[in-house]
Amino acid sequence: MYSDTLYYFSKWTFLFLTLFILSISTGIIYFSLLFYPDAWQYSLLFATPLLIVLFILPEYIQTLYFLIKKKPALILSKEKLIDNFKRKEYKWSEIIKIEYKLNEGIKAQGGYTAVYLKDSNIFRLPDMKLECKRSELIETLIGFHNKYKDK
Repeated sequence: MYSDTLYYFSKWTFLFLTLFILSISTGIIYFSLLFYPDAWQYSLLFATPLLIVLFILPEYIQTLYFLIKKKPALILSKEKLIDNFKRKEYKWSEIIKIEYKLNEGIKAQGGYTAVYLKDSNIFRLPDMKLECKRSELIETLIGFHNKYKDK
């Protein structure tokens, strides 16, 4: 009934994330230089929040690599769940349950698919990175888990 199912990163999410980062970066630098043209070295202090980009750069480059090579980010096979992005594999027998959880916080939006493992770890799949509908992903994960968890 089930064959290997592949999930790829969303090209549109990656494109919009790139445009967002570039527009915010350019806007901060442009307006800081516009308001402080004579003291450009001080205006660069306003660009210090851009250091956050350095923290997401490795993940960003890895996502770009997956998109260029057309490599699947997530593979569901009869034996296991493979997360190529984090280079981890989980046997279906190691998984306790799968559910959708909302992000927590005052203004938190969206959510993630939580995969609970027997060793009390939780594997999280953000719903906006993959090129599929959230409900389709959860239904397929639960279907694979129910079918292959005892094998």
